[in-house]
Amino acid sequence: MTEELRNLFDIQKLDTQLIEHERKQSAVPRRISDMEQELQKTKEKIAKEKEVMEELDKERRRKEKELDSEKERIKKVQGRLLEIKTNKEYQAVLKEIEAAQAANDKTEEEIILLLERIEELKKDYEAATAHLKKREKEVDAEKKSLEKEMSSLGNLVAQLKKERDALFSSLGKEAKSRYKMLMEKRGGVAVVNVKNGVCLGCFMNIPPQLFIEATKNSQLITCPSCNRIFFYEEQC
Repeated sequence: MTEELRNLFDIQKLDTQLIEHERKQSAVPRRISDMEQELQKTKEKIAKEKEVMEELDKERRRKEKELDSEKERIKKVQGRLLEIKTNKEYQAVLKEIEAAQAANDKTEEEIILLLERIEELKKDYEAATAHLKKREKEVDAEKKSLEKEMSSLGNLVAQLKKERDALFSSLGKEAKSRYKMLMEKRGGVAVVNVKNGVCLGCFMNIPPQLFIEATKNSQLITCPSCNRIFFYEEQC
């Protein structure tokens, strides 16, 4: 086995770990952002619910004021009944009172419906607010955990890069160039195992004699189909 081939395989293992850890690192800010957006949307929804509740309560107070005013007006109209001289005028006033009372009855029903709706919204608002507080605590704990994970990943990535760079610097110019090219063109996989005459990079069959040579790990051999570098390991 050539030392350079072994180093290439070890570099690939380190790069595979680095790619995975860096993927996790990049996912953390997105996760935090998603949670913050979730909280913001919930807050906006609760704020809108509160606004609707306040508008309905404002409408309720307006109707109650209107009702009180109408009741006072009816009392005044009723007071006029004693002053009326003709039956025609008396009947007209009675109709006016009856119409006003019917309108008041309708307003009272509307006020009751508003109170019921406000009470429903109040319960929903309180439940949503309680849920938000609970979720804020959960998000805060998760953010701290993610930030701790980020710090740990940062240290691990730094260590892996140090090991990887040390190995990479030992490669010859041609090996470095080929490895970099394959990493870019083959999705971050430049060195692969070969098993039972099959490349485990592209899963294409390779010639029997080439497979035999690849299992020796004595020289740099590449796949005829994907050009990845072979490194044979029996346990894979």
